[in-house]
Amino acid sequence: MAELKNAEDRRVKDSLAQLRCHFTWKFLIENSEIPDLENRVLDEIEFLDTKYNVGIHNMLAYVKHLKGQNEKALESLKEAEDLIQRDHANQSDMRSLVTWGNYAWVCYHLGRLAEAQTYLDKVESTCERLASPFRYRMKCPEMDCEEGWALLKCGGQNYERAKACFEKALEADPENAEFSIGYAIATYRLDSFNAAKKRTEGFSLHRLRQAIRLSPEDAYIKVLLALKLQEVGQEAEGEKYIEEALTNKSSQTYVYRYAAKFYRKKGSLDKALQLLKTALQATPDSVFLHH
Repeated sequence: MAELKNAEDRRVKDSLAQLRCHFTWKFLIENSEIPDLENRVLDEIEFLDTKYNVGIHNMLAYVKHLKGQNEKALESLKEAEDLIQRDHANQSDMRSLVTWGNYAWVCYHLGRLAEAQTYLDKVESTCERLASPFRYRMKCPEMDCEEGWALLKCGGQNYERAKACFEKALEADPENAEFSIGYAIATYRLDSFNAAKKRTEGFSLHRLRQAIRLSPEDAYIKVLLALKLQEVGQEAEGEKYIEEALTNKSSQTYVYRYAAKFYRKKGSLDKALQLLKTALQATPDSVFLHH
């Protein structure tokens, strides 16, 4: 009996390894970084106004798993599933592949092999229906994009891989607003890393302008563009974007933190401190803001 159970366990685990989901994307995360990662994920869920928030609930589920809270991970996956039905009803099966993959892994870690197999079967039937050459995975720009968002959330050592994911997605759909925003954020953060190494290429400026063209109301992208313009000596144009973003009610906690950075660099320290204090009222545990 035990031998049969072990064989089934191995078979399920072999199938799980073929999935494209948070459990197979091999993030570089130190254990000491998990509390801050969880805080940033929770902040994003509460304060970042975006149409692309299915992935962040998948990310929270993975963080809950890392903390040994697999039942809570299932709750987060249910949130992701509900959002897919609400926001992507016309593509729900394809958009659910990552969530189902995560479900399968969490059920496996809870010892529920039959449930894990149920989710594997859902992935398999969807891949077959969508003519994937693989049994448990799809090659499509939406999957590349979701992997990119997840990598982007996990810190600087993952940014190059995130950029490559969004680049690949854009090759398939160059005018896609979500892919463009992800690519712009990844290149912006890599520019910051390169600046620390004295390699200021400013590659993200064009990508940020492209993202704004496709998503003109996105206040978060506006403040990143403003900071990049300030960095390349176009502060006056950058301040116009800051002012626009501050009059927008969208993603205000995020806007305040980057606007504060802009005014600090400009030398308007009182204005920067005022914005930081306002943002801290909403997110008192933010490492970024305290720094």
